[in-house]
Amino acid sequence: MNSPIKQFCQSLTIPCGFTDAKSQDYTNASMTDILGMTVESSQVLDVFHAHEEVVRNKRLPLSLLSTLPGGYKQSPQPWRFDFFPRFDEKDVYEGAFFYAQPFLFLSLLEYIEGETPYTINLIQSDNMFSQRERQIIFCTLQRLSSKEVGRKLNLSHRTIENNLQSIYQKSGVHNGRQFRNYCRANGINRYLPPEFLPSGSQVISV
Repeated sequence: MNSPIKQFCQSLTIPCGFTDAKSQDYTNASMTDILGMTVESSQVLDVFHAHEEVVRNKRLPLSLLSTLPGGYKQSPQPWRFDFFPRFDEKDVYEGAFFYAQPFLFLSLLEYIEGETPYTINLIQSDNMFSQRERQIIFCTLQRLSSKEVGRKLNLSHRTIENNLQSIYQKSGVHNGRQFRNYCRANGINRYLPPEFLPSGSQVISV
């Protein structure tokens, strides 16, 4: 392994690592915490190596989106992994440097309204709403109709509408616009029910 880059990775607090030209991998302590938690965690590097030839030949970075725990006893969350090809002074491929960071979200509407990207929250801040109500709230905040929410949750649209009225009552609001403002003010718009999280890794750019 390349000693200078190994020392560089060890000096960083962000999760990072590198691969060499023989597809051997090195990770610093923070990255090891992420990649050593689950079977899906260990598959992140497998996905990179499956695309490594493209990364090397096109000289382009590879980005992955993976849902993984951030460490021991931590809840899974979306992580973005970026892999950058490395070449020596003779233009010979040496492997890749990579790092991970929590994936940041931002809708188009939030973007034009000047919001900043944010990480999602997977833990309920209180017990004001039931798990089912949290699911309905999430779907409603994505601007799905009652019929669309019902199809997603295998419930009738009337059941969804009755639940929404109960949710509005608990929140002290009277309509969807007021409720969206309420959710934004209380950070509920950043909550994602953990059962909706996808598993595995997906390529988002190469």
